[in-house]
Amino acid sequence: MSGKNLSALRGECNSLADSPCIGWCTVRQFGDKRCKGCGRYDFEADSTFWFNADNLVRKLINLRNAAAGYQIKQLRGNNRPIPKAVAIRPAKDDPKTQY
Repeated sequence: MSGKNLSALRGECNSLADSPCIGWCTVRQFGDKRCKGCGRYDFEADSTFWFNADNLVRKLINLRNAAAGYQIKQLRGNNRPIPKAVAIRPAKDDPKTQY
C-alpha cells in the first residue's frame, strides 16, 4: 500500500484539493443546503461532483470554506473539530424555555 493511500485511510490530507470532510456531514444526515462541518454546499458534497471536479475548483472551494470559518480537514491537525453551527440548548431554569 502506498503512503498516499495509507494517509487517506487515516483521514490525513496531502493536498488542498483533497476532500475537506471532517465526518460531520449535515448535508447527508439532515438535508442541509450547506454542511456545518466542512462548509460544502449539497451539490459540492455529492461524490459525483467532487471527484469529477478539477483540482483547481476543489482548492477554491476549500479556500472559500476555510475563509468562512469552517473547519476543513486540511486545517484541523490532530484535534477533532467542532461544527460551525452547534445548537445551544437553554438552561432548564431559563424563563424563555418552552416545554
